[in-house]
Amino acid sequence: MGSLRFNLLKLVGFKSFVEPTLFQIEPGLTGVVGPNGCGKSNLLEAIRWVMGANSAKAMRGAAMDDVIFNGTKSRPSRGQASVTITIDNSARIAPSMFNDDETLEITRTITKGSGSKYQVNGKTVRAKDIQLLFADASTGANSPALVRQGQINELISAKPSNRRRILEEAAGISGLHTRRHEAELRLRAAENNLDRLEDVLGQIESQLLSLRRQSRQATRYKRLAGEIREYKALLWLKRWEHALATLSKNAESLNENEKRVQELTGEVAKFSTEVAEISTKLEPHREEQIVAAAVYGRLNAAREALENDEQAAKGEIKKLEARLVFLKGDLEREEGIINDAENATTRLSQEFEGLKASKDMTGAVEQAQAAAAEAIEVRTRLENELGEITRKSAEQSAMKASAARDVEQLTDRKLKIQREIDSVRNALSNIAQGDGLAEAGTLFAASLSDCLDALGKARNVEQEALAAKAATEAQERELRDALTSTRQELSELQAEQKALTRMINSARGSSEWTPVLESVEVKKGYEAALTAAFGDDLEAGLDKDVPLRWNGADAPTASLPSGIKSLADFVKAPQALAARLSQIGLVEKSKGAAIAKSLAPGQRLVSVEGDLWRWDGFTASSDIQSAATIRLENINRLADIESLLVKRVEAAEGAEQKWQAAKERRETADREANEARRVLPVLEREEREARAAANRHETDQARQAEQISNLNDRLARLNVEIEDVNVRETTAQSHLSDAQGSDDLSERLSDTREKLSVAREAADEASGAYRGLKNEAEAKAARLAAVEQEIADWEGRSTHAKDRVGTLQGREAETRMALAAATDGPDEFDQRRQKLLSDLSEAEKRRQDAGDALAQIENTLKDAETKLRDGENALGRAREERAAAEARNTASQERIEEIQARINETLSCAPSELKGQLEELSPDSNLAEHDIERKLERLARERENMGAVNMRADAEAVEQEERLSALNTERQDLVAAIARLREGIDSLNSEGRERLLKAFDVVNGHFGRLFTTLFGGGSASLALTESDDPLEAGLEVMVSPPGKKLGSMSLMSGGEQALTATALIFAVFLSNPAPICVLDEVDAPLDDANVERYCDLLDEMCAQTETRFMVITHNPVTMARMNRLFGVTMAEKGVSQLVSIDLGEAEKITTAA
Repeated sequence: MGSLRFNLLKLVGFKSFVEPTLFQIEPGLTGVVGPNGCGKSNLLEAIRWVMGANSAKAMRGAAMDDVIFNGTKSRPSRGQASVTITIDNSARIAPSMFNDDETLEITRTITKGSGSKYQVNGKTVRAKDIQLLFADASTGANSPALVRQGQINELISAKPSNRRRILEEAAGISGLHTRRHEAELRLRAAENNLDRLEDVLGQIESQLLSLRRQSRQATRYKRLAGEIREYKALLWLKRWEHALATLSKNAESLNENEKRVQELTGEVAKFSTEVAEISTKLEPHREEQIVAAAVYGRLNAAREALENDEQAAKGEIKKLEARLVFLKGDLEREEGIINDAENATTRLSQEFEGLKASKDMTGAVEQAQAAAAEAIEVRTRLENELGEITRKSAEQSAMKASAARDVEQLTDRKLKIQREIDSVRNALSNIAQGDGLAEAGTLFAASLSDCLDALGKARNVEQEALAAKAATEAQERELRDALTSTRQELSELQAEQKALTRMINSARGSSEWTPVLESVEVKKGYEAALTAAFGDDLEAGLDKDVPLRWNGADAPTASLPSGIKSLADFVKAPQALAARLSQIGLVEKSKGAAIAKSLAPGQRLVSVEGDLWRWDGFTASSDIQSAATIRLENINRLADIESLLVKRVEAAEGAEQKWQAAKERRETADREANEARRVLPVLEREEREARAAANRHETDQARQAEQISNLNDRLARLNVEIEDVNVRETTAQSHLSDAQGSDDLSERLSDTREKLSVAREAADEASGAYRGLKNEAEAKAARLAAVEQEIADWEGRSTHAKDRVGTLQGREAETRMALAAATDGPDEFDQRRQKLLSDLSEAEKRRQDAGDALAQIENTLKDAETKLRDGENALGRAREERAAAEARNTASQERIEEIQARINETLSCAPSELKGQLEELSPDSNLAEHDIERKLERLARERENMGAVNMRADAEAVEQEERLSALNTERQDLVAAIARLREGIDSLNSEGRERLLKAFDVVNGHFGRLFTTLFGGGSASLALTESDDPLEAGLEVMVSPPGKKLGSMSLMSGGEQALTATALIFAVFLSNPAPICVLDEVDAPLDDANVERYCDLLDEMCAQTETRFMVITHNPVTMARMNRLFGVTMAEKGVSQLVSIDLGEAEKITTAA
């Protein structure tokens, strides 16, 4: 029978394999070598990870994201990692969902912060599907065939119940536990459903009794409801008749107000024409007034400039006079400086000559210097002599004291060391007698291992549940926000739609005809232009029988000015408006006034902003937005909103469906996360207690070993130290004897000190005399130099002052000339002033005449505007009264519509049908409205006193009976399903036990044979312990190496244990070979002889099975036995690379050469 064959492993961004790396998995032995820390074990972890490993700790990380390349100093980190394993499925033995392809590419990809996903040939699958695929192939992330570093030791120290897993791998029932667990979960779920179903059945039976009581109460409630309906019909009929009378009265008032508005509209039009005519006469007078004012202003500015020039000339004269005064003072000051310089130069010359004539002191200074040097030399010689004698005396005293102190200290040290040696020997003796920690170590380690396994599984479940919860919460929150935003936008659009509809209907008022405005479609942005061109004409209708209407006209022959677009290009209107639209041009606001001069009769121009220029000179500004403009803009906006509403409603429905689905997924994830969190604290507490006990035991063992080592080291140091002290004591006694026999230097030291005192006094006197003579000579020389410098300074000042006097005299002459010229200016200023005053008087008269004429025409215009304003005010009041009448009329109509709607809603009939119904029911029609209301209140109180009444009690009772029957049928189906599940679990257990016992016999036979082969003799066997049920039993290993008694594997040496565990793993291969086996440094604890046996066993496994071996090793013997080698290097720190060599091909090439 064929099996799945692993062909290729591809890593991208996984741990240290940052670049895409291909690892060929070929038949036979494939070796992986490389220095420590280069990433060899990452290949094994990549295989376990792609097979579905979900423990970050097993991947040597704190979180699963740690498998992603984390970056180096020269390379950035990656955000994603993937591992792909290629499998040959040509034998078609994969599970049915994957069995369509000959080659399976299984990929696991992890994105930082987003978790993992699995794909088979590009199709996304569940992690459970991948785990079952490998479990059915007798391998998987936790397969004993994937032997990581330290796993041999774990197998040795594992509990028997944990060792049973290798038997399950051999029996091929690794997937049985998963399937059985799923069946047990379904069984528990079915039993829970049955319990809940029993509760529901009890509730339904009690509800049936209650529904029968409610049915009788509902009959009485219906009788009261019938009476209330009769009196409500009578009340609404009276209100309907009253509303009809009010509507008739308000309609008459509205007609009267409408006539008044039409009369005032005509008067306002007449006043408007009068104002326009006066306005055309106003402009020439305004221009004349502006010109006269400009002339007057120019002359007045010239007069002010002349006065400023005159003031500036007077200021200049004063400035020149002040400058003459300052120049005179500067001349007097410079002449005084010249006189002072002449006097100072004479005095300093006399002092300089006197100093030069005094006696030279050079000889006396040199004689005093020689005497001082001789005295200092004598003093220095005596000081050196005294220092030497003092040093020798101190050395002599110190040598005696040091020798005596050394002898005393070494004697004390010798006694102290001997006491410490005795103490250390006693401590070692006590520890040797009380050693009992070794036996307890195995118990603590086994307990901790069980707790860690259980805790690791629980944490993996919790991490997956929390990751699913976080993902579903984020998705639900995102979708909820999107739904809220969509609903808010929809609500705003609906509110705006209602407001615009209300404004449009309100603006329409109660007109007896439909205005042409509602038949016009104007391009957005051109509403103001259209209303400026038509004004109130848009309120006219199109029907022939309305008083204000558009009948249409022939197309005018006149054309708009060249280059002007017609407003008809931007407006879709009835044909009756075509003639008017063709004579309306659209221009820019700044060009309208200029182009309006070329308009033909009947033509007009408008701007987008709403300005109007008519052929007859009438102009209207766009300062105020008209009601028609607002109404057109509202109509356009309403059309836009209605199209948007359709899209927003669809978007809101889709968003709500997505949110509901996300909400259900989040609730499921919450339940799973809560269950995982509930279990985890208990396991964590057990793990902490077991770890604390193991740590305490380990600490005690380490502390004891460290104590023994420290005591032995201390004893050795003390023995060496006491020998050294004996030698140093003998040397110190010799030094003390030598020091006590030397000469005494105290008398010689006293004589030298007296001589030094006399020499110091003589040297001080000689030095003082020398310094006095030297200072006197230096002071005399310094004064001579200072006097010579002062004479030069005063001569320089005199020269500068004389130059300054010449300059000041020249400036004085220039200033006097400028002053004479400035005094001739006042006569010229008087002549210019007289001329300007004359011209200014004439300009003032012209300005006053123009202002009077302008004021007269403006008063006339003001009177016309006052009449127009009064007319407009009266028209406004009339329109307000008409609007109030319209509002009253509308309110009456709305009241009638409201009553009609309430009648239709409450009584489900039209108002006209009420009389016929009331005659059939025969209520008391003569009652007043308030009497009817009191009657209704009494009936309503009586109905309310009944409390809550279930009007569907009869129907609900029938529904509950049908539901009870359906649930009884469902209960029978559920009981049958539970029986089938239990039968299936029993069948799985029976099959598992049978296959496990068969596998045990096969593995036990292979194990005994392989053990004898590896050890060169001896015997070994397996035993099921701890339980009679093979599925719950433990696996104990009993071994007897050559020359030793039969015992547990834990009693063997480290190398023997490793070799035994290796034999057990290979025994599993022979019973049910896995498609791939990875051995990570399994040969590390073996000596050379055992490594040879280990390699022989590998060759035998290759010959007997189709398993493909990947051997990670440092041993040269193992490397030499491989069919091919892959080397893992780390030339760039932190980045692994793969190189390979086929040893078989290399051997052929070597032989051929």
